[in-house]
Amino acid sequence: MTTDHAIVNGELMPLGQARISVLDLGFMRGLAVFETLRTYGGLPHALGAHLERLARSCAGIDIAMPFAEAGLRAELERAYRAVGAHELRLNLFATPGTHREGVFGADGPTTVIIAKALSEPPAERYTRGVGVVTFSGHRYAPQIKTTTYITGRRGIAEAARRGAEEALYVDEQGHVSEGVTSNVLALFERTVVSPAHNALQGITREHIKHIVGELGLAWRDGELTPDDLHRADEVWITSSVRELMPVIRVDDTPIGDGTPGPLAQQVRERYRAACLRDAAADAARSGE
Repeated sequence: MTTDHAIVNGELMPLGQARISVLDLGFMRGLAVFETLRTYGGLPHALGAHLERLARSCAGIDIAMPFAEAGLRAELERAYRAVGAHELRLNLFATPGTHREGVFGADGPTTVIIAKALSEPPAERYTRGVGVVTFSGHRYAPQIKTTTYITGRRGIAEAARRGAEEALYVDEQGHVSEGVTSNVLALFERTVVSPAHNALQGITREHIKHIVGELGLAWRDGELTPDDLHRADEVWITSSVRELMPVIRVDDTPIGDGTPGPLAQQVRERYRAACLRDAAADAARSGE
C-alpha cells in the first residue's frame, strides 16, 4: 500500500496532514511558482533542468530560489521511501512566505514538495490517440510557471465538456501557443514545428527535440494556426507525465486518417528509454 506524502518547509508528513498558513502570499496574493516532474526507475528525471526553470520562475515573483539540487535529491529520496511506490509524480512549490507587512512583505519562502504515487495516463490514449480543443487566451507570464490558471481553467472546462484531453491557447493573432498543461508539436512531412513564442519552454519538449534530430527529422520553432494543425501529418502534445501523446482530433477536425501516426510511438519509445538512462546517469553523477 502506498501513502502520498508532502514535505512542507522541510517537514515530511502524510499528504492529508500538510498545511500552510492562510496568510501565505501564495494563498493571499496568488504568488506561487511550481514544477512538475516524475521519476524513472525511482529516480527524478531532468531535475537540474526543472530547478533551472524554477529558479527563473522564482525570480519572476522576486524571491530567492529556495531549492538546491543536492539537498533536494536527499529530500526526494526521503519522500520516495515514505510513499512506497515504484514511481512518483513530484510537484515542487515556492511562495514568498507568510505575509508580514504592506502588500507583498513576507517572512521568507514557503516550500512544499508533494510526492504522490505516479498514475500514468491510460494506455489507450497512446494507442488510440486523444482529442484537443482550441480556445482564445494565453498563459499569464508565459515564461514563469505559476499556479495561476485563471485563463486556462476556461479551456480545461471546455475540453472536459467535449471529451478532449487538452485545451490549446490561441492568441489574438490566431496562433496556437501551447496547451494549458502541455506543449504542442506538429509534423509536416519530415519537419516538426513547435511554437516557442508566448509558450513555456517545456523540458519534455526540449528532450523530444533531440530525439527528432536523432531520427533525421528537421525541427523548427515556428508559428502554428489551428488550420495548420488540421493539415499536419501528426500532432503531439508533450509534458512530464504524459511524455508524448498523439492527437487525432483538433476541435472537430480529424488529423490525417484520425488514428495515431507511425512516428508518435517511435518517438515516445525513444524518449522513455532516454529518460531511464538519463535519470540513472544524473543520480550517479550526484552520488545518489
